Amino acid sequence: MEQGAFDIAPLPGWARVDDAIAEALPNLKPHGRVRVTEAAARRKIESGGQWVPWRPDVAPYMNEIGDLVTSRRFDSIGVVGPARCSKSEGALINPLVHAILERPRVVAVFSPTRDAANEWSIGALDPLIENSPDLRERLLTGKGADNVFTKKFRGGCRVTIDWPVKSKLAQRSIDLVIGTDYDAFPEDVGGDADPFTLMRKRTESAQSRGMTVVESSPRKPVLDENWTAKAPHEAPPAEGIAAIFNAGSRGRLYWTCPHCGQMFIPEWETLDYPEDGSPEERGAGAHMVCPHNGCVIEPRAKVDLNRGAQWLHWNGGTELVPIGDLTRLVSTASFWIPGPAAALAPWSRIVSRVLAAEDAYRMTGGEKALQAAHNIELGRSYLPRARVASQGLTPDVLRKLASLHAWQVCPAGTRFVTIAVDTQVGWFAVQVEAWLSDMERVVIDRFDITAPPDGAERRLELGKRGEDWVVLETLASRAYPVEGADYALTPIGIAVDAAGEAGVTPNARAFWRRMKRKHRGPLYHLVRGRPGDNVKRAAFGYPDTAHKGKDHVARDVPWIWVGTDRLKDEVSASLLREGAGARKLHVSTHAPEAVFDEMASERREVKGWRPRPGVKRNESFDCSVYALAMVIALEAEAINWDRPPKWAVCSPDNMRAVPIEAPDAREAPGDPAPVAKKRGRRGWSVRGGKSSW
Repeated sequence: MEQGAFDIAPLPGWARVDDAIAEALPNLKPHGRVRVTEAAARRKIESGGQWVPWRPDVAPYMNEIGDLVTSRRFDSIGVVGPARCSKSEGALINPLVHAILERPRVVAVFSPTRDAANEWSIGALDPLIENSPDLRERLLTGKGADNVFTKKFRGGCRVTIDWPVKSKLAQRSIDLVIGTDYDAFPEDVGGDADPFTLMRKRTESAQSRGMTVVESSPRKPVLDENWTAKAPHEAPPAEGIAAIFNAGSRGRLYWTCPHCGQMFIPEWETLDYPEDGSPEERGAGAHMVCPHNGCVIEPRAKVDLNRGAQWLHWNGGTELVPIGDLTRLVSTASFWIPGPAAALAPWSRIVSRVLAAEDAYRMTGGEKALQAAHNIELGRSYLPRARVASQGLTPDVLRKLASLHAWQVCPAGTRFVTIAVDTQVGWFAVQVEAWLSDMERVVIDRFDITAPPDGAERRLELGKRGEDWVVLETLASRAYPVEGADYALTPIGIAVDAAGEAGVTPNARAFWRRMKRKHRGPLYHLVRGRPGDNVKRAAFGYPDTAHKGKDHVARDVPWIWVGTDRLKDEVSASLLREGAGARKLHVSTHAPEAVFDEMASERREVKGWRPRPGVKRNESFDCSVYALAMVIALEAEAINWDRPPKWAVCSPDNMRAVPIEAPDAREAPGDPAPVAKKRGRRGWSVRGGKSSW
């Protein structure tokens, strides 16, 4: 027959029987009784840019944890700790190596997201296999045996690299399930349960040989600011890995003082450091102090202290015992590694980073860096200080802290003025703040605009009538006199809330366009809030309306995106600071009573700021947030106050300054501030008088 389209390639030759037997023998090999740490000695670890044999004495506190992976007493292990303590090496990599080399089984390694799983597979697992000859020799090379999310090995071990979605945590039987960076997992998977519960469910078919291991730095906030421990080793109430720890054996790491022989947990409170100097200088002088007898322990002793460290678990009552003597019935062996014990984190770095975060908090009131330092450096759950402070944020407290600044007058030394507008159903709430050096500010005016520009007997209809927004136009020319000076200041910017009832947002956009044309620049700024702790504090951006449709033209109107929860943390801290100083927010004792009520209208909860029960008005609080967001977006935080820009100069040369021609014409306190009036091309004059509303 001639060669044609139906010809096929010749079949491969027959396999030799002895080759087939040799290939199958590893699969028939019985499981060895080799500990996880013994198997781990056969793999390599990257250190200083080179791959060297893994050593059990680098982070010896992880050895007990790794060896428990083969335990039939527990069905799960939870490990809490800071960064650089080798928890992923001991709780993830070593058990995986043991499964490949000594106890072949199905292993699933979960990362928080698909991208994270992909990165871990390519960036961590592949180099591990490539640089560890014993692992590389076991890796199969057939179709589907070696890809990003699946690895198959001789002897029967199959490893999947997964992320917590319903399809990967349902209808599967897995012998060993490992979760890394657990506190970054979603709190609920597909409405079924939390990830840890579903992960443990997958190992039930393996019965006592099944094991679930999760490790993480504790990222979830403390839930109860009034919590006190009721039992030894009890951790503050928090979700995620901290909750797993509290439900388990509650193991804590103890060091033995080399001087007095007393045992203690090496916590942040046992570190001592100089009181003066930069964070780096203070960190360089860090050492540890034995909490029993005050013995000074130098950094060089840390290696030996870790080698002699001991895990003690809560056995009920006041009894603390090694894991082998535990009689309390728990199914999870849980461990919490204190930050100062982290093998690869020197005390100098821990101290300097925590102190730098403290400095950032004092300067800005923001807690992001401080929370990260507690979670990552100290290995602790963090209690937001704003939550604690918000309990004391009451109208009475604010009245006691009220300053003596004049009302509707900029204090001496004012650099610029801002106006913030909170959009409500039927009115605009307006607040004016005078800003001094170092972001210190004073509320100097607060009023509502309720009447429409046509003088009709109705309230503003901001969603239905775009023409009603014209009442905000006169805000641009409002001028507030500076105490002891012969000039007044007009606002550098007007932040306008662009969210609200139906129709408010498109009307706000239309108003912004009109004002941009009239003022030949963005004097008005639309603001939109974003809740949560993982958003930027403030940033310019555009709405997501690039699709063709009714609103696609809105791409020409920028927002200032406001991280409302983060900035409310800062405003709360600024309000409660005593005395004058950087970033202090003053409320004058002459302010209307409603301002104090509105400033204390919300409290910090786990999920963010929420209105206090029974409180309906919070406009002053929101306006202070909008003003701060606008100032941040305008980069005022980066000002060199010795050489400020023209709009922040403390003199009549300020580009927003207007001369006061007739200061005696000002009306009595309590009337609206004077309004600047144009005077040809040369400047402005100020006339007194009540506003049209």
